[in-house]
Amino acid sequence: MTKGRKTVLVAVAVLLASVVGYSAVTAFFPTRRLALTEFQGPRGSAVFGLPLVEPTFENHVIWLSSNIVIGTVLPTPPERASVGFYDVRVEENILSRTEDNTIKVSAGNHLFEVGETYLMLLSRLAVTEYPFDFYVADLEFTFRVDAPRDQVQRLVRVSENPAERVFIAPFQEPQFNSLSRLREYIISLAPANQVRSFRFQRDRDARVIEEAPSQADLINMADHILLIEVVSVRLNRNQMIAEVKFRTLNEFKGKEKYDKTGLLLPASVEINHRYLVFLVESGEEAGHLTLATRRGSVVAEDDPEFDSLLERLTASRR
Repeated sequence: MTKGRKTVLVAVAVLLASVVGYSAVTAFFPTRRLALTEFQGPRGSAVFGLPLVEPTFENHVIWLSSNIVIGTVLPTPPERASVGFYDVRVEENILSRTEDNTIKVSAGNHLFEVGETYLMLLSRLAVTEYPFDFYVADLEFTFRVDAPRDQVQRLVRVSENPAERVFIAPFQEPQFNSLSRLREYIISLAPANQVRSFRFQRDRDARVIEEAPSQADLINMADHILLIEVVSVRLNRNQMIAEVKFRTLNEFKGKEKYDKTGLLLPASVEINHRYLVFLVESGEEAGHLTLATRRGSVVAEDDPEFDSLLERLTASRR
């Protein structure tokens, strides 16, 4: 079977499973549909370009949100600032509980303003490529909260200027533009909540290994261990990780098929430098590899650990 045909069959199977699952949820937990006052831009989530769920508010609560909170945007100290990330103080957990009272939220620039309070539909991401766990805000269903007036408002774009922020009453049914009524509605949907993910861990309880206790532990936990030379580096939008092209100089562990030319690595990697890279198979996408640990899985040739690790790996192959 060709790789392309296999991918199509997997996509169809995933789509059918999501349809069956969603049908079961709606059968046991019938929901109404909240119609937005104004629709702008694409919504929903997709797998292999196929729709995963119908882009309704209810589906975003049930299928795509690991957490729903009311949070206030805090000032971020310059030394901790990252493009597209906000520090948010959680005022109330509506769906599930966040690990901390202050969380990192990834969202488009100009979405949030410091000092304002929002109702946020969030997806938690715990991946080793980033230096911290964070939450991704749903851009279509993010509501500014006016608690004293018991109101919520939705941001819409009325021009090409991203800094121009216009807020409107979110829903055509006026009663759900009330914070208290919308909170009650979300709570009524909570028993049906199912977090769906295919490439990243969006499980609210997902954990990553911060650092291996020893070199031996790091070697044992890795599915693939490579010695590479970086050929090119392209930083992603938030400047925190890099899409790296490389040459494999040695493959100490792992012979499975995977993309042998590209990886997501820390933004600090440099062209023409050598690195030992410790990787695990994610299990969510065939051939997709992630760093084994958040720290210590990318070892530069000028790192004090490099020579001893290289000697240990070379000796293990003799």
